[in-house]
Amino acid sequence: MGVATKNRFFAPVLASMLIAGYAGLADGMPAGQVGPSAPPGDAQGEQAGFAQHFSMEALDKDVQNAILRAGLAPVPFNRIIVRTRDTYTAADQPNPAVYQEQLTLENAGHGLVRRIASVQDSNGTVKTTRFDLDYRGYFPFLTQSVPAEADAAPPVVEARKLLRFDTSTDGHMNFTYLYGLSGGATFGDPGQVVCDSGKRYSASTLNAAIQGPARELDCQAIDTNGMVTSKMKLAYLEKYAVALVLRLQNPDGALDSSIVDFKVE
Repeated sequence: MGVATKNRFFAPVLASMLIAGYAGLADGMPAGQVGPSAPPGDAQGEQAGFAQHFSMEALDKDVQNAILRAGLAPVPFNRIIVRTRDTYTAADQPNPAVYQEQLTLENAGHGLVRRIASVQDSNGTVKTTRFDLDYRGYFPFLTQSVPAEADAAPPVVEARKLLRFDTSTDGHMNFTYLYGLSGGATFGDPGQVVCDSGKRYSASTLNAAIQGPARELDCQAIDTNGMVTSKMKLAYLEKYAVALVLRLQNPDGALDSSIVDFKVE
């Protein structure tokens, strides 16, 4: 696999495959549809498979051991349901497209969060579903995006070894790791995400139902040449110890997200 192809897979890792997914929708085609595995066939089976395959136990042993050594506390919620209104502006198209997203966040232990997100068009039709396992919403370990019309799902992008794992949520944070596609070899060049925390503000400015303060996080994906390939702005919700995406940007386009509904279960 060449460098250009690898970069196409790494950028969606940073952005939880949002930019790639919306770019595919805007073009009327599924984004990144490769790989042999079939998507789940029913909602109940899908949820069970999600919990099994996006869990601490599903991670590479080296990654599991690094997380255990860090001694991370679990997030302080069982489940959060978020609805967002997302505006995607493609670099080569003058008019933005608007989508809705239903996002479920689940406590996966050890500071990990399982995320399942369905992207819907203006008619409420699900266009793509994303599955993720990440650290508090901003450092990814497993991620996959499945177009609704796909008869074969893309492979999961997997972190295989953590070279640096800063677990702080304040100051400068660096997440450097080796990664690969499920069923494939580990790439020789590491992925890197760096984040810097910014201003603190009331999370209720994002949505009235969100309690406590929020901290701004500015993150970047950096390639092996030191070039920034993607940028992401998040709101780290201190009461819930999880981050939500507010803006994503890469050469293909930009996505701006506003929180319509927020419910803790």
